[in-house]
Amino acid sequence: MVLSAIICSVFLLVSSVITRRRNRREVLRGLEQFRRRGRRCLLPILMPVYGRPHYLRQTLEALSRARDIGKTVLIISQDGADDQVSALIRGIDFTEVIHLRHTRPFLGVPTYFWDSLYAVSDNIHFLLDFALRGLESEGAIVLEDDLVVSPDFFNYFEWTFGHVLADARVLSVTGFNLHSRICPESRHHPEEHPFDLIENRENGRSKFTGWSWMINRRQWARIREHWSFFSWDIGLDATQRKLNLVSYKPVLGRVRNIGMQGGINFTESDGDPRWADVTIPERAIEYEAPPRILGEAPVVPPVSAFAPARSGSNERSRTRRHRRWLCLAIAALACAEFLIYFRKR
Repeated sequence: MVLSAIICSVFLLVSSVITRRRNRREVLRGLEQFRRRGRRCLLPILMPVYGRPHYLRQTLEALSRARDIGKTVLIISQDGADDQVSALIRGIDFTEVIHLRHTRPFLGVPTYFWDSLYAVSDNIHFLLDFALRGLESEGAIVLEDDLVVSPDFFNYFEWTFGHVLADARVLSVTGFNLHSRICPESRHHPEEHPFDLIENRENGRSKFTGWSWMINRRQWARIREHWSFFSWDIGLDATQRKLNLVSYKPVLGRVRNIGMQGGINFTESDGDPRWADVTIPERAIEYEAPPRILGEAPVVPPVSAFAPARSGSNERSRTRRHRRWLCLAIAALACAEFLIYFRKR
């Protein structure tokens, strides 16, 4: 086991140095590209991407239809080198793009044996640091690459940035609401509540929700040291409660999640009603009045009671064979060390 520990330690040290240098180089290149732009961006959109180009294509198509999208900058941090993903990024013409190449921690080797959640956590931290510390933007919108956005997506976040994030008690505002769905039994339609926000809570306690969320520079400076590189969203949820902060979500959602296949966690079928039935606006909303903060949701429509259809695999199931080979390799090294030790004696 001594030999295995030495090999592992050397790899971790060398790969950490290489990763840090590559990412630092990308930050400097991105900052130089932005400086040539000649003006600041108040609220950039940050998008971590890796594979699944079929979902990314739908996300970009919806984003291209968002009103005033040309007012912002889309900062994409790409893990890996998927050719189809790279081609989609090169084809973006609806707004300015800064394309960064993110190197995964330890050169991405752990993702061969488990999921890439740690790599995603590092990538989102990389993007937030780039935007809020490097570019010194006032805020940033984190948009995952498997979300379809509404036509007023960017206007919604501009609107809530000025009215909601100004409160020092607010950590974030999200555009996602799983309960943004029509409920015929109670005659509830979420589009009747375009200006209503509610605190995001679950089981009686405050909760953080990702899937399109916005944070300002002040709050990033406050929570940055608490960031979890193992599970960024669970870590933010714990940090929010620890610091006694709150997050808000809209009664009428502004994004719909489509990325059911080939990701880290989900194995549900595309088009599953639990996700496909989430209602978002079909037309852009005019934001003239301030948001109305409700004490509780007007109605909480039930999510589909049907068990989600399981189809396909996620990263943990796809890497199961790799884990088995890793265990066999470690066992073989351990046996070899024991044999060498006993022969010497």
